[in-house]
Amino acid sequence: MTVIRAENLHKYFGPIKALQGVTVEIPEGLTLILGPNGGGKSTFMKVALGLYRPTKGSVRLLGKDPWKSPEARKGVGVAFDPGRFPKLTTGREWLEFIARGRGASAGDVEKAAGLFGIEDALDRRIEGYSSGMLKRLSLAQAFVGEPDVIFLDEPLANVDFESVAEIVGVIGKWKGWGKSFVIISHLWEPFENLADYGVVISGGKVYLEGPFVDIRDDVEAMFRPPSVATE
Repeated sequence: MTVIRAENLHKYFGPIKALQGVTVEIPEGLTLILGPNGGGKSTFMKVALGLYRPTKGSVRLLGKDPWKSPEARKGVGVAFDPGRFPKLTTGREWLEFIARGRGASAGDVEKAAGLFGIEDALDRRIEGYSSGMLKRLSLAQAFVGEPDVIFLDEPLANVDFESVAEIVGVIGKWKGWGKSFVIISHLWEPFENLADYGVVISGGKVYLEGPFVDIRDDVEAMFRPPSVATE
């Protein structure tokens, strides 16, 4: 199964060329999309999900044009960073809204909330959630209804060390159950043993791609902090 196929994909916002000729095929499994801030990672994700219309080129999500066929997203879970929620609703109301769009049940809401430890906060208004709780709510929404493909935008941003291990553990378990992930992250090391494929996007272009085991050393060199000369 091919999760995303993009050919000569361009996306412009006025004079800003966010994507410039991206051609890539993302297979099933766990794919890491890496790159600097402003490099085009999140724009690529939103175009692939049909949230932005391509300026030029084509993209297919699970074999369908996501812009023309929104139903392609029905079996896809998504967590954005930062997450945006209606503040006056409760966590339960928000996840139930997501569940209805996926044909999922109230039981699926409880299960997703339990994955990230927010089941006791579901009946509180979202406006009272801490930043950590908002992150967990965003992650939970991606898992509601057990979608076959899950997109996660910076899933480890603004979480503590214990939460990193917890989140990576959930992802690893679901990957073992046959779920596919597309993960945008500045941190690649926590996913090193889970990643099947990797794509580096910089300046709106694909800078590097391939099976992660083949590009791992290049990724490490690329993201290694520069050495500082000492006397």
